[in-house]
Order: sequence, then C-alpha cells, then structure tokens
Amino acid sequence: MVLDIIKREIANYKRLITSADYDELYKWEALQNFQDNWDIEADDFKNMYDLSFRSKVSDNLWANPHWFPKAVMLEFIEFDKERVRQMFRDLYNEDEDIDKRIERFVFHCDKIRGEVFASNKSMKNHFHDGQRIVSLYLAFRYTEKYANYKYTEFKTFMEIVKAKDTPSTGECERFFKVVRTLYNLLTQDEELVKLHRAILSDDCYKSKSLMLAQDFIFCTARRYM
Repeated sequence: MVLDIIKREIANYKRLITSADYDELYKWEALQNFQDNWDIEADDFKNMYDLSFRSKVSDNLWANPHWFPKAVMLEFIEFDKERVRQMFRDLYNEDEDIDKRIERFVFHCDKIRGEVFASNKSMKNHFHDGQRIVSLYLAFRYTEKYANYKYTEFKTFMEIVKAKDTPSTGECERFFKVVRTLYNLLTQDEELVKLHRAILSDDCYKSKSLMLAQDFIFCTARRYM
C-alpha cells in the first residue's frame, strides 16, 4: 500500500465525517447496543440475540430487502437453540484459527438450513456465507481484533492504495490484518481522533474499535465506486 495515497484519503475522510453527507454513525450505535445486551449464557438466547442486533438508527448491518441473516438466525435459534449457542461459543474461541472458526460456523449454518428446509421450503439461504455477517459477529465481540468485512469495498480500497496484490474473495484474515495496520495509522492522526470522538453521540461505542479502520476503507471505496 502506498502511504502517500493513504494520507491523501485520510484527509478526505476527515472532511467527510464532519460533513452533512456522512451517515455511518449507526455502526457505532449498533456496536454499543451489542455490548450492552450480548450474553452467550442467557436462558432466553433468542431474545438476547434479537436485542443484541437492534439499532435505533438502521438495521443495515444485518438486513436489507435481499439479505436478512438476522431473521434467519432467529429461526435457527428457534429450531435448535443450544446448537446455535455452541456455534457462537466456537466462533468466539480465540484459541482456534480464525479461518477454521468461520468455516465451521458457515458449515453448521448449512447443516441447520438443510434440516429446516425439510419442513420449510422457503428457507433457501441462510445468508451467513461470504463472511460479511460472521465478521460482524466477530467485530462486535472483539472490537480490537476484527472489523466487519465487505469484499467489494475491500477490493476497491486495495486497488486505490495500490496494494501489491488485489485480494480475492474470502481473504478475511488478510482484511483483518489490513484494518489493524490502518487503525494504527489513523489513530496517529490526532486531528482525526479528535474529530471522530466529537461526532459520536452518547449512544455510540467510544472505546477502541477497529470499526474506525473499516469505516475508512468503506467510505474511501465508496467515493470511487
């Protein structure tokens, strides 16, 4: 990645987040809501999951007209609560390789979808492949280690900053490494840190989160798409 290009885009990002065009703060609000509600040992696991993935501002992180993983996961929990609870325990086990954890989580989603499909033919997709929602689960649980992954924006960003190799689909671990590197660069910019803190409302998560780097990638890529 070319540092001068990154610095140029950081300047653009600072102008964006202080403008009326910036509308991404719902991510920090949703993150705080997760932190307030997530309890993997909750007796009512379904209600806990539902409360954890709610937002006063936008459900865009887990739902749109053609992509609704939250609704599907609620059905999975209704079908087999304890199996889903164990899936999340495994996903959040930091002693295991991250790629294998994601792969196993998606594998179990495939299995449950197949079982549900036997009696509910509308269950044709669980929307947990492609790493997008699974990376969100990780980013919300371990804010300092992961960020929510979207391939198209990541690929575009890496092209913008002239990365040596353009990422292919599924390189989630590479994405996590990039956001960690970018987070360190972004937080060295004291003006950016001050500007970003100033726009966070009382409902927003204010501790360390790699979502800042994810947001930088997302907003930079969208300027060119």
